[in-house]
Amino acid sequence: MSKSVRRKPSHGAVAVLVEDEKFLVIRRSRLVRAPNMLCFAGGTIEIGEQPEETIVRELKEELSLDATAVRHVFQNRTSWGTLLEWVLVERHENSQPIANPAEVSEWMWLTASELLDRHDLLPSVPDFFWAWATGQLEMPERAGTPESKWKFIKPNGRLVN
Repeated sequence: MSKSVRRKPSHGAVAVLVEDEKFLVIRRSRLVRAPNMLCFAGGTIEIGEQPEETIVRELKEELSLDATAVRHVFQNRTSWGTLLEWVLVERHENSQPIANPAEVSEWMWLTASELLDRHDLLPSVPDFFWAWATGQLEMPERAGTPESKWKFIKPNGRLVN
């Protein structure tokens, strides 16, 4: 009798959706890898997909959200080896998040400071804010301004040049 082993994804996409200085954040379902953790929506890049396509698909699957990928903003590798592509997205007018309970237990809008004060974050989230604070990426005005103290966040993953 063999046991099925789910491999960790090697390449993923992350949705950076920000409005009025608040980021769209999900709490992962108890049914998925890293259960009950907070993070941005996202998922595995399928064969033949571009990160921008992945993120539009994942937002629809996880949150029934219609969105448009705007641009790639960041890339890093997690401490467990997954290459992440961070994509800035905009939701379509009148499209509101509705959690798919198989993947997402809840969603919320949080400022970066509110999010970074949480202890139930996936390690890639602080890495993103560290990169923003240290000038590794640019965000639109609607994201606000990174706090200088974020420069002292120790990245858990590795930056990819």
